[in-house]
Amino acid sequence: MTDGIQQAEKAIKVGDTKTGFEILRQVLVENPDSEKAWWIMSGLVQRAERATCLEQVLRINPGNQFARDSLNKLRASPPIIETKPRREIPKPPRRSKPTGKTEPIGAYKTWQYSKGSKVFLIMLGKEQIFWAHTEKRLIPRVRDLLKKGQIPDLYLNEIKTIRLPSITKIKLLKTALQFKYQYEEDNRSAHLALEDTVMAERILDVLANRLEPDYSLQTKPVQTGLILSVSALLTFGAAGLALALYWAYQEVISGRAAATGSVRALWLIRLLPNLGAAGVTIIGGIFIIIALIISIRWLLKPPLVTELLKKM
Repeated sequence: MTDGIQQAEKAIKVGDTKTGFEILRQVLVENPDSEKAWWIMSGLVQRAERATCLEQVLRINPGNQFARDSLNKLRASPPIIETKPRREIPKPPRRSKPTGKTEPIGAYKTWQYSKGSKVFLIMLGKEQIFWAHTEKRLIPRVRDLLKKGQIPDLYLNEIKTIRLPSITKIKLLKTALQFKYQYEEDNRSAHLALEDTVMAERILDVLANRLEPDYSLQTKPVQTGLILSVSALLTFGAAGLALALYWAYQEVISGRAAATGSVRALWLIRLLPNLGAAGVTIIGGIFIIIALIISIRWLLKPPLVTELLKKM
């Protein structure tokens, strides 16, 4: 797929947009979840198709702020006279390809995935969601009980159960879901680790449909306070690493490292004299600059978080 995208980019650069479009179209027929192909194609088509392409980019990667900004700007701008030719884009899929195994069993909708000899099960009923793990050989017995509407607790380990009405918030954390809920008037939390991001998104989507209209699904930037805290920790950590590197350099060139063993890494003892004071200072400065660049980028374009919130 990457070769096809590269060929399309080369064609577009020399002005052959028709060939570039046809290559991208074939790429997307074979792989409708190619974020880059949808993004490049969005620049080759008319307004309506451009919006569809950008929507597909966000379907694949909701955190693509460039695509989100472009789509918002496109929707807010008035209609214009089209200068690009009319091109038929591939029919976009409605959802990402599911991973793991998803199927209704009796009164429960289930998801499962395997790690080694264990099978992890997530089961959603009318009033509760619960998850646990079992052994592969016990899966037929688990399925039989679920078909009868019974919880197969005899064959499950580390069962975690949450009543749906008690949930106050569900946060999507890449490959996991974090639940906030109330139990006997206490606020509690639970962490559901999943196979991948797609499975986490699908389960959250099902929960959103099940719990509406009392809940709303929101995608918003991470709180500035948290970003500032992480940025400060990252910057101070880089500064501390730079100071530690300079201290080790002083220990080595003064001979104290050999006498006291304050620096024991042989590769570091050999490397630092070759770098010299200027080299050590430059490397330390690079650490700090990288930390500052990451921090500034987070502040200007904070990462997005998706949450399912109970309406007050």
